[in-house]
Amino acid sequence: MSVMIKAENLACQSGRRYLVHQISWEVQAGEHWILFGMNGCGKTTLLSIIAGFKGYTKGKLQVFGQEYNEENIFVLRKRIGWVSSSFFDKYLSWESALDIVLSGVSGTLSLSKDITDNDVKWARRLLKELRLNQKIDQPFALMSKGERQCVLIARALISRPEILILDEPCTGLDIYARDYVLHAIDDLAKNSDMTIIYVTHYAEEILPSFDKTILMKDGRIFKQGSTVDLFTNEVFSEFMEYKSEIMQRDGHVNIKMKIDGTFGATFQAMKGRKV
Repeated sequence: MSVMIKAENLACQSGRRYLVHQISWEVQAGEHWILFGMNGCGKTTLLSIIAGFKGYTKGKLQVFGQEYNEENIFVLRKRIGWVSSSFFDKYLSWESALDIVLSGVSGTLSLSKDITDNDVKWARRLLKELRLNQKIDQPFALMSKGERQCVLIARALISRPEILILDEPCTGLDIYARDYVLHAIDDLAKNSDMTIIYVTHYAEEILPSFDKTILMKDGRIFKQGSTVDLFTNEVFSEFMEYKSEIMQRDGHVNIKMKIDGTFGATFQAMKGRKV
């Protein structure tokens, strides 16, 4: 197997604060990873660096055996499908769904002059599969959150990437679209050679085909390894700092947190008080 991603003591600093720190991680071709962590733990920052859309301040990063530079960055980006509403919502507004999907051909945020008729046909097909065939020309800013997410998924897939990075791809999707996307991801994992990284903080989205996991906390890797080994009562209770019960069945994970009644007691104490 060849190494697709190799990070060594990778760090990204903003002022005095580290967004991610001391990240060492190696991803082999064809592997399927879950990146699990709570909001604000640095997941999106880390993967936007790997996808070539954000710089880093310390450490080393190689993607496809190369470090990013001015000459290769757009070529390497085209080999990576990157879905992240928290990232792209900052840069996209009045572009049409079709134009956004086609921007994935060049690995940029704008259209390339090299777009072909086949590219347009493939983009339209992807949007149709994601139930957006009636909104192909609609501006991104006028779409629902779920529709935007589907546009970004189509953009990630248009270049038939070798690495697919999915940053909470089911956020904002209705029940049909969510099941469709999870089924499509599972199908890609089982029936293609694609290397896939799936970011979530919902255990029910962890598919059996994703057998490797990183637990991320406070900008650092808490633990990494086999999904089966990391989603245990002991490891997860330490990770969450709450007593947790983990059930694994046929590769699916279910998490039950044991939260104390402190907050409820606070409300009881407030009864009758004037605010």
